[in-house]
Amino acid sequence: MHSCSGMQEGGRSSRIAVLDTIHGASVISRKMVESGLRAEAFEVYHHTPELSSFDLIVSPVHLSPDNTALRAARRQGKAVISHHQAVGDLLRGDAWSGEIFEVTGTHSKTSTALLLALILSRSRRVLSHTTRGLEIWQDGRSLLLEKGLSIAPANVIPAVQAAKDSSASSLICEVSLGGTGLADYGVLTSLFGDYMIASGSRWASTAKLQMLSLAKRGMKFIANSDSRISSDCSFGAEGCVCASSERLVLGKEEYKLQLGVDLDFPGYQTAISAAAAAANAAGVEGRDIAQALSGFDGFPGRMKIQRREHQIIFDCSNSGLKVRDVSRALDRARGPDLVAVVGEDSKTVCEGMDIPVLADLLRRRRGELARLILVGERLQALAEELGAEGAADLEEGLEKAQKSSPKRLLSSVKCFR
Repeated sequence: MHSCSGMQEGGRSSRIAVLDTIHGASVISRKMVESGLRAEAFEVYHHTPELSSFDLIVSPVHLSPDNTALRAARRQGKAVISHHQAVGDLLRGDAWSGEIFEVTGTHSKTSTALLLALILSRSRRVLSHTTRGLEIWQDGRSLLLEKGLSIAPANVIPAVQAAKDSSASSLICEVSLGGTGLADYGVLTSLFGDYMIASGSRWASTAKLQMLSLAKRGMKFIANSDSRISSDCSFGAEGCVCASSERLVLGKEEYKLQLGVDLDFPGYQTAISAAAAAANAAGVEGRDIAQALSGFDGFPGRMKIQRREHQIIFDCSNSGLKVRDVSRALDRARGPDLVAVVGEDSKTVCEGMDIPVLADLLRRRRGELARLILVGERLQALAEELGAEGAADLEEGLEKAQKSSPKRLLSSVKCFR
């Protein structure tokens, strides 16, 4: 459907059904209508819409092929495209002259996007769209414009509009499961830890590679060397760009890094390397990248250490949290009087934690904790076994934790911040 071939085929009289209102169908269909197309959004998890009168179906890549509505549409021979593709076609040729970066991958997406914004903002006005929300960046500082937007491809639409409205010259979008084809620079943070989507019918990596299959002519592809995919610039252990805790290597050049003393470098190594590679591809000199990173000690919710007069808080609560991150956070926060708030805020996340694996981790390491507070309904059955307290969400968990004024407090809850 490149260059609008799918949506425009048959003329303006064609009818388009956009599936999955939970993950952005309404945003996409509204933009289609504004563009003069006949589109309608449908919820497909609890209802089965009749789609026989529609000419084109727009479906998210994660939707199960066994979904009743989607299966019926395919049986009827309907053309089906992804949300990513529809968004790219809708916005291609849009009257905005700025450069677009899209970031996808199995991990480190948010940190990469934010670090790239921090670096680029030293020389240009930047709009970032991540799980933190829409933020405008200038001189290394950000201002939150809107929070609560997911990184579903549909929300690239309001992100582009926000970039226009805020007079940004660069837009950085964190995008789940691929790219839309709008990017001037596409960043693949990693394919490590690949997982199944669409009810186990396909690998997430195949969806993420839409960044290449939908790419516009001239896009620069920046990829982790662990992906084993040919790219314009590679980063990581075997890449052209690689960061250590003390230096940044850009091809044949090396630059000294002076990162914050509390930075959890292993947790940020991929993001620093990826952001540096993307910034350099966009014309930022290595010395300026190193300078922008000077003193960087992490982002809130991403293994950020807060030192107070009588307390150290290890903040590792974010939307991308996995059990292995909880384990690393426990290693980082280990010490006397450690109180841990662990779990998932089910009201704010679509994909929860792997509860059986998390339960096993907490059983093995419960002896390291002075107190344990479990967040989320799915963990409450473990409270008695683990001698833990319960909390409905992150806020309640932290309130309970602070009542004992712990010297060390770990916040490790999967949630949007």
